[in-house]
Amino acid sequence: MNLGTLLLTATAAVVGAAVATLLHLPAAPLLGAMVGVALVNILSTSAFEIPAAGKWIVYVLLGWLLGTGVTHETLTQLRAAVVPIVVTVVAFLVFGLVAALLLWKFTPFDSMTALLATAPGGIAQMGALSAGAGANVPIVLTVHVLRITSVIVLMSVGLKLMGGRG
Repeated sequence: MNLGTLLLTATAAVVGAAVATLLHLPAAPLLGAMVGVALVNILSTSAFEIPAAGKWIVYVLLGWLLGTGVTHETLTQLRAAVVPIVVTVVAFLVFGLVAALLLWKFTPFDSMTALLATAPGGIAQMGALSAGAGANVPIVLTVHVLRITSVIVLMSVGLKLMGGRG
């Protein structure tokens, strides 16, 4: 392990996360760190790669973070809306599969990258899943950032049109 490479990569991740946070980007710490480290890797081809044991710890921490959002109230709300939720999930999956097929057929993306890029999910979750599955993580995250940014903009407009606060 080269300490200089580790420090450079860690600094790039923290600076990227801070800049993305200041710019109020969706999933700012994740995306900013990714861009910062990608720049180090592109410009010097020497970004420090986290070893397998470290990746396992990061995934555990991500699971911990996501798990704390599940409460008894969450389960109650899910139970009350089970039919619309199932219909929505099926619609998302069908649309995602069709979109993945189109990406896979008409772009140079492999099937795993196409599937994960079009799968419904949060940026952090899809990034972690993509890294673990060997997909092209920057492609998957770019598609999800565009999707989430579009949703935020369109939902703001929709709320205003419906008389709510956007």
